[in-house]
Amino acid sequence: MEWFWGKGLIVELNGDGIRTRELSLDRKIYMLLNGGRGFAGYVWSLLVKETPPEPLSPENPLVVAPGGLVGSGLSTASKTTFVARSPQTGLLGRSVTGGRVGWEIRRAGYDFLAITGELNEPSILIIDKEGVRIENARGLWGSTISEARRKLASRFKSYSDIIIGPAGENRSAIASIDTNGRQAGRTGLGAVMGSKKLKAVLVKGWMDPIVNDRGEVLRLIRELNKATHNARASKNLVEYGTPLMLEYTNKVYGIIPSLNWKKSTLSWCENHEQRHEELTRFAPKYRIGKNPCIGCGRPCSQVIRINGVEVDGPEYETIFGLGTSIGVCNIRDVALLNKLADDYGFDTISLGATIAWAIHASEEGLLDIDISWGDTQRIAKLVEDMAHRRGIGDILADGSLKASKKLGKGEELVIHVKGLEPPAYDARGLKGMALGYAVSSRGADHLTSGAYAFEIYGKLWKYEGVDRLTYEGKGLLVRDGEDLMAFYDNTGICKFSRGTLYPENIAPLWNAVTGFNSTPGDLLQAGERAVNIERLINLYLGLNPQVDDTLPKRLFTEPIDDGPSKGEVIIREEFTKSLIEYYTARGWTRNGIPLQTTLVRLGLADILPNFLLDYSTKSISS
Repeated sequence: MEWFWGKGLIVELNGDGIRTRELSLDRKIYMLLNGGRGFAGYVWSLLVKETPPEPLSPENPLVVAPGGLVGSGLSTASKTTFVARSPQTGLLGRSVTGGRVGWEIRRAGYDFLAITGELNEPSILIIDKEGVRIENARGLWGSTISEARRKLASRFKSYSDIIIGPAGENRSAIASIDTNGRQAGRTGLGAVMGSKKLKAVLVKGWMDPIVNDRGEVLRLIRELNKATHNARASKNLVEYGTPLMLEYTNKVYGIIPSLNWKKSTLSWCENHEQRHEELTRFAPKYRIGKNPCIGCGRPCSQVIRINGVEVDGPEYETIFGLGTSIGVCNIRDVALLNKLADDYGFDTISLGATIAWAIHASEEGLLDIDISWGDTQRIAKLVEDMAHRRGIGDILADGSLKASKKLGKGEELVIHVKGLEPPAYDARGLKGMALGYAVSSRGADHLTSGAYAFEIYGKLWKYEGVDRLTYEGKGLLVRDGEDLMAFYDNTGICKFSRGTLYPENIAPLWNAVTGFNSTPGDLLQAGERAVNIERLINLYLGLNPQVDDTLPKRLFTEPIDDGPSKGEVIIREEFTKSLIEYYTARGWTRNGIPLQTTLVRLGLADILPNFLLDYSTKSISS
């Protein structure tokens, strides 16, 4: 192999020092899993023992795996996957970012990085041509992410970085990881770094991997990049960024969750038509630059300055999380809260959802906190208190479900799946997305299945005429969507390329880069393998599909009360039928357990640790 190095770096943190070793993988593993998400889950399973590690224990590995096409020159192929056992869900946490660190790991001679153990003192880990070493994080621990980045950049020029903020240091279960200004936000992996006393990881590579057929790679990349950049959706993303999605979720379908899911449009907001335009198309007015993911020639990033606040964003999900979810509907205040979240190191979706739950619980007399919808000043103070675990912030710092359990009340108001709060798509108006939330390996999540895109646009990839309000066929759609989304995560291709880049046109490039002979079906099946690996890992970590593969009770009992989707609710019987359809399509039992025959078909029975394979079953009746 020339493009792949055939090995990864394992760094074992050990009190005052480190040990390093290399983990070699043969060509078969690369052909089966492709990289990125497939590698991340697989490597994690190789590094744990039969007894599951606690999320904040030294035994919980943090794995960083670049997508297989990162650095190839394909525009939007920038993504790197982070995994560890999640302190938020207790299951396999996963988050994906477009930061530069994945490419620098590859340039350092490795296809992945895994970090185990813990240190006695806060430190930074450095990987460069001189070797692998740690330095004391004196002067950095306790600082915000932007402050730490400035200090590190003055000493370590041209290094990629992985940094946590105070939220991660204080082990908030909703803490994010920042990589060169891009966030690996979901499932609280910043707390895993904090538990290891790692403030930052710096990587600077020094040698480029070699593609198999340079001429063919250049030809194919020119064609694919042109198609991607010229697509109408790409042009809109470059001009306005992801907030343009509000056109669909607010105006067309009425599925933008607001006020802790009590509303599904902006009708509650004063001057809501004007606010809609402001939140949707603010970028050209306030933009001062862009911060594209590495190698992306179609940057959706919008770096803005408004009222003295400079921030990369807000993205659509943040306009929900730190906007509509908490009763804020002006871009000025969303930008301020976005900046705080980025600096302290929080996942903006779970942060906003937790604050929304607290406000809702206060309204219901369940929580004594002086805060109300849209009270940006008090919300900003609460974000700071959560980062530093002060007062009520200590309880809220671990997310809405854990907060309700600590208080012993208010759980009925929490919107979550498997402990993870959902993003900005009201699943009552998207029946496939409802199923996607329920079965996603990392909890309520839109990017594991991508079902929202199929349903909002009505067509995508091989699907046409998709009806968002029918349950029929959604088990198959979610299965196919999950495999396709995992294909993107494995290769490192951005999911916003889903209008132009698919296994069908990526397979020739993949082969020219890697020297493999993979078909589009092979690439898609690698995605299927990633999904099955994650299901087995979650079963190992305690997942009970009959209890956990479901939706919040409120989505079954509270219909949407306004807008184009008024009256929509999840019908439990229809949902259950689609769930069983999904399990069957996956080659799992009716209880959501992978069949041994499925693992054999996928080649996983030959490569996974025996203790993981024990969580599969041979009998359809089990």
